Amino acid sequence: MNLRSFRPAYFFKRLGQMRFEKSHPEAPWLAESAILLLDSYLKPTDIGFEWGSGRSTLWLAQRVAHLHSVENNRRWYGAVKKQLKAAHLSRKVTYQFIPCERTEVDEPSDHPYADAAKAIPDNSLDFALVDGNIRASCMRVIAAKINPGGLLILDNANRFIPNRYLDKHSTVHERRSEPRSSAWARMMEHLKDWRWINTTNGIWDTRFWIKPLNASNPFREAKTRPRLVE
Repeated sequence: MNLRSFRPAYFFKRLGQMRFEKSHPEAPWLAESAILLLDSYLKPTDIGFEWGSGRSTLWLAQRVAHLHSVENNRRWYGAVKKQLKAAHLSRKVTYQFIPCERTEVDEPSDHPYADAAKAIPDNSLDFALVDGNIRASCMRVIAAKINPGGLLILDNANRFIPNRYLDKHSTVHERRSEPRSSAWARMMEHLKDWRWINTTNGIWDTRFWIKPLNASNPFREAKTRPRLVE
């Protein structure tokens, strides 16, 4: 039993989130402020990528030119596929089912689930939403695929990375004083030059990074330069 749910601050924030979800049944399961930010940012010509399908899949597909979506749960994949067909959005979504039993505790260096984005050309996406399994692995692959000025979005960010702006006396956040793992520590180092915006509903954070205009791919291993023969 989660004792946090009996604390008044957490209870009322959770109640507010439930009320928002009920009154906005089509909205993604993101912080309300994150939804407002995305809604103002997206353009009908945008191309995006997401790991973890659901409400966000239909909501995004209605606002952009094309969406690549990856799901690891076969039953949920089938349900969302039917919803896309019923909404006449199937042609706008490249939808893939790729099983993934790994968790963020044991981030693999490579996995078909994360590698689904490798076929995407570099600097071709306007945004990417990471909200599924092995999120550090997914972020490592997708960073090069985002356009300069585009968004890299991590849902439930408070589970993986610290947010020094959170109230230290707050009882409603799963707060972190340091990155969750060495993989996340490396991720934060790689993204240190990217501007970011943190949104929250008091229960979880959704963080947005903006890719710098002159960004290189920090995740690609440097090639050894050949030695010049004198």
